[in-house]
Amino acid sequence: MLVPVLAILARATQGELPPGVGELIATTLALALGSGLVAGLIGLAGAWLSVRVETPARGLLLALLVSPLAAPPYLVALTWLDLGGTALHGRLVVACLLLGVCTSPLVLLVTRAAVARLDPHMEEAAALLGLGARARFFRVLLPALRPALAAGLCLVVLYAFADFGAVSALGAKTFTRAIYFELDLGQDRALAWSRAASLALVLLALAIPVFALEQRARSGRFEQGGRRRAPRANLAGAIAVWALALSVFGSTAGLVVVRALWHARDLPWQHRAWGNALEALSNSVVWAASAATLAVLFALVLAWCAARLRDPFHDWMQRGATLGFVLPGPVVALGLLLALSASGRVGYHLEGTVVVLVAAYLVRYLPEALQAASAGLAQAPARLEEAGRMLGLSAPASVFRVTVPMLRGSIAAGWVLVFAASLRELPATLLLSPLGARALSSEIWRFAKDSHYEQMAPSALLLVALTLPAVVFILRKGHAEAA
Repeated sequence: MLVPVLAILARATQGELPPGVGELIATTLALALGSGLVAGLIGLAGAWLSVRVETPARGLLLALLVSPLAAPPYLVALTWLDLGGTALHGRLVVACLLLGVCTSPLVLLVTRAAVARLDPHMEEAAALLGLGARARFFRVLLPALRPALAAGLCLVVLYAFADFGAVSALGAKTFTRAIYFELDLGQDRALAWSRAASLALVLLALAIPVFALEQRARSGRFEQGGRRRAPRANLAGAIAVWALALSVFGSTAGLVVVRALWHARDLPWQHRAWGNALEALSNSVVWAASAATLAVLFALVLAWCAARLRDPFHDWMQRGATLGFVLPGPVVALGLLLALSASGRVGYHLEGTVVVLVAAYLVRYLPEALQAASAGLAQAPARLEEAGRMLGLSAPASVFRVTVPMLRGSIAAGWVLVFAASLRELPATLLLSPLGARALSSEIWRFAKDSHYEQMAPSALLLVALTLPAVVFILRKGHAEAA
């Protein structure tokens, strides 16, 4: 998984930065900070109110709050542009607002579990010391939520660094947009690759410290104990959280589905747009399923070696595999193209094939499968494998017959997450898909950039429908963690 990074490092030393890098850094950082602020406010408010306030239909409420996960940000951005027109284009504040709303579930799900684990004894002790409700929140409770909140915000910042579709649609000049257009529009291939590699190196320099901070925040804990605080009836709080949930849903997934249905209302099933969408669907499913299957297999091997062997080499292998989370789609595509060009005849025959696209999905989304596999192995004691060997099984047979069945839930979770993420991936699909092959994400982009929203509608509806299983899984996981 380090191959794309090493290829970019090697190529970046041969080129120079294109002009305007200072503006790219300023815009990218502003986008990351702005979207982080919006996502943090929405995620913290939603997490706090959904746990602390007694509301009807709590499952539906949580589903509405995490509904942005069902619609890729670029699809939300295209829908906003469809309704708002050029008034929204080129405004950084609009991009911050859109990315913040779309990524707010990343903060909400992590923070909500932490809110549910808060020890009510802390609040009682603070109240006995004379602190009011506001002082208790800011001086006692919010510091206890800091690790979870920091982890969620770091995820949002990394997503903002990596996003291509939404920022490109809205006209924000960021690194991923610049890298993509260098690769897509560069007349001189060698110069374009060198410039793109230099830009990618600067982006990695910005993203890796945030990634390290996120990993550290995840390991940080403020231990909580005692009983859980039951939610309390609060009419104003219930109205506020439902208004927040409906606003989040209505501006993202709900808006996308309603608008796509509106555009598709006059398209008969025999229309060419539906045929193109179904062809794109079949390709996307095969490619995403291949990437998800390979990711699960790699993740099981890496997670098992790191958990059972416990040596520095396998620990660093696992850490290296998680770097894909930092790499935006254009950067992964560039790294693979550079690696192929350096590999001679083998790379020449592979370039432009599905193999390279699936490899890009694998590099980009292996961390999601690895996280699921590691979590499952943490609950599968090694002594059960030892017991299997004592009963006469070989070491491999013990793993496959004892440990793997215990990981079925984690395997399924990792597969679904990688499958859904691969379906949504836009820049790597645009840059690496075989010539003439259709995919759902590229079909959406191809029609929407020319304002052919009726032609886009079938692919948009199919993409949202296919990402729903991942949202359902995340919803159940978040509900269980906060229970």
